[in-house]
Amino acid sequence: MPTSGHGQPVLGTMNGTWILDKRRGSSMRGYLETMGVTELAIEAHEKGESDHDTINIIEFNDEYFKIKKISRVTDLGLELRLGQEFRQTLPGDRVKTVLATSDSPGKSVKIVSRMPTMNGIATVVDTKTLQREGNILVLVQTLVIRNERNGKEHTTVRYFIPHHGEVAAPAVTAKGPTGKPMRSR
Repeated sequence: MPTSGHGQPVLGTMNGTWILDKRRGSSMRGYLETMGVTELAIEAHEKGESDHDTINIIEFNDEYFKIKKISRVTDLGLELRLGQEFRQTLPGDRVKTVLATSDSPGKSVKIVSRMPTMNGIATVVDTKTLQREGNILVLVQTLVIRNERNGKEHTTVRYFIPHHGEVAAPAVTAKGPTGKPMRSR
C-alpha cells in the first residue's frame, strides 16, 4: 500500500465509479418519509433499489464536484463548483439551492441543499467521505434531512464500494436530465 512521507497510508480519491453496497447501511425509507413521499412511492423505491444497482460516477478536483447518479429511479448529472451556490428554479417558481464545500478535495465533500418537498422546505446535508476498510476504499454517504416546517430530522448512512466493469443503462423509469448535467454558475 502506498504511504505518505510520514508512513501513513495514502487514502486515494473518490474519483471513479461506485456501487451501493446493499448489504449494509440504512434504507432510504426515513429520508423519504421526512420528505413527505407517499407510502406507495417509498415501496416502489425500496423495490427498485433492491432489484437494481445504484451507481455513482464521481469526478472531483480542487474546483468541481461532479456526480452522475444512476439507479432504477434516478438518472441525474450534477456539476457543482466548490464554494459557489447553485440555484435551480423548479415548476411553480419554487427554488432549490445547492452548495458543495470540501476541506479535502477528492476525499470528502459536504453538499448542503435546501429544497421544496411534498410537505414544506427541507434542508439536506449530504456528506461523502472515503474510508479504508482493510485493502478496500469505501465511500460513506451520510444524509441528514430536516423538515423545516415540523422540525422532523432523519439520518441515513449508505456505503458504496468501487465498481469495475460495465454500467447498465438507466431504467426507462429513471428521472432526471439524462445527458444534461445541471451546472453551477
